Parts: sequence; C-alpha cells; structure tokens
Amino acid sequence: MDFLQVDVFADKPFTGNPLAVFPDAAELTTTQMQAIAKEMNLSETAFVTEWDAESYNVRIFTPVEELPFAGHPTIGTTWALLHLSRVKELRVMQHSKAGSTWVTAEGNELWFGRNGVVGSDLLDRDPHANGRLAAALGLDEDEVGQEAGELGRHGRLEAAFSDCGLEWLMVPLRDEKALSRCQPDPGLLKEITPFGAYCFTAMKPGSVRARAFFPGSGGFIEDPGTGSAAADLGLYLADRIGPIELEILQGVELGRPCRLFVKGAEDEVRVGGRCELVFKGRLERLPEV
Repeated sequence: MDFLQVDVFADKPFTGNPLAVFPDAAELTTTQMQAIAKEMNLSETAFVTEWDAESYNVRIFTPVEELPFAGHPTIGTTWALLHLSRVKELRVMQHSKAGSTWVTAEGNELWFGRNGVVGSDLLDRDPHANGRLAAALGLDEDEVGQEAGELGRHGRLEAAFSDCGLEWLMVPLRDEKALSRCQPDPGLLKEITPFGAYCFTAMKPGSVRARAFFPGSGGFIEDPGTGSAAADLGLYLADRIGPIELEILQGVELGRPCRLFVKGAEDEVRVGGRCELVFKGRLERLPEV
C-alpha cells in the first residue's frame, strides 16, 4: 500500500509537522490503521477511506488512539489528495468523526474552517488554577497569564478551555522566556487537561509563539505544529479580545519550526499553512486483521 509523507505548516522541506497519508485505505480495519500509525510513529497518520472530486472521508490516528479531528492532518491530507488529483476542487469538504470541515486552497496555502466554543477562565472556577498549572508546567505561578496589551488590546488573558473539534486548554504565559522554560509533568498536567495544553505568549500585535503538550499521548509529550490547538487559540482570543488575525510560530524547541496562520471571529476560526512533499513510500506488509 502506497503512502506519502508531507511536512505541514512548513516553510521548506524538513521543517513543519510530518504527516503520513494513506490515500487508499478503504479496506483497512481499525486495528490495522492503529498498528500502521504506531509503526509510522508520527504524531498523526491519516487514512483516506473514500473520495470524490469535491470531498473525502478520513480517519486520523496517533500512535496510541484515533482522533475525531486534527488540524495538521486536515491540511496535509487535503494537500496530498490535490497533489494526486483525487480531489480537484479548490474548496473541498473533509468528513471525519468530528463532522465536516471545509478546506480551501488559496495560493500556496490551504485553510480549514471550524466553529467552536470557549469556556470561562479556570480562575473563575478554581482560585488556585494558576498555581496548579505552573507546577504542572515546571514554571513559577507569576509566569502563568499575560496582559492582552502585547496583542494590542486591553485586559488580561488567563487559562481557559476552547473546543473546535478537540478541546485544548489555552495557557497564556508571561513571556518568551517562560514559554521556553516549560518542562511539563505529564501526570500533573493530565489532572488539569485530559487531552492537551497549548501554551502561548504574544510577541507583538499579530504574532504569537506557542508550544503544544499532550499529557496522555503515550510518548509524544510535545507536538511541533498543532492546527486544532491553533484553531482553538483563534476562538479563544476572538472571544476575549475581538476578531483577530495571527501568525503562530511553533516547534522551535523541537527543531521543527512551523508557521500557522489564524483568523478568528466570534464563534468561527480559520487556520492556514503550507505543505511540502518529503517522500513517497510503500508499506510492503499489512498488519494481521
């Protein structure tokens, strides 16, 4: 069975977040998909089970579980199917377990759009939330939270959950030094956020640095480029400070710099980025059913 490996949110090959795409996976069982994803050992592997000129169905797996939605597989799978001429429209509908997602080609970039919701600040429910978060991230308590003035707006940003298909905890940090110092304790972090924490700091209006941590990933504690979390950040910031356009730099600490573009409004968000084809491969043996 043939597959492609694509670097997503990449400025050039061998940067970005790698994704394996199996474009002819209709006959694979769930068990086989999971075994292949574990063998690929990437943050996600995408399996296309059906397609036509305007849409496709996909299943997305980490090495340890299936996800209902993920951002870099959405961008990367659409790019791969366009590259293979499986889909031929510049606006394509992706169907995954989280529902339908529009993906649009705009020049050299692909953009996906999602709707979602943002929760209240954790501090509103737990006055000790920042202390618990700081301990889970290996930081001092006064490093959690950031003044929104760094983004050109008024107010203060505090940690809150956001969900546009995958629920992430948005964690604003005081500055770039705090972001770089993060050393998560997976056990402590999982007590606060079962899926993941997206730590970010505003560098200047329209520019953010970020890191994504998975406390229960089974080996991948950090992801280089996370489209679902970037989408949740767009929703969160739009809810807190109004409509916003961002460029996010992520993955620097892993040596895999990723550039993600975000446009967030009241309850909808778009995330964009570029892709680079790195190699084509062939799986010589299928896992046993």
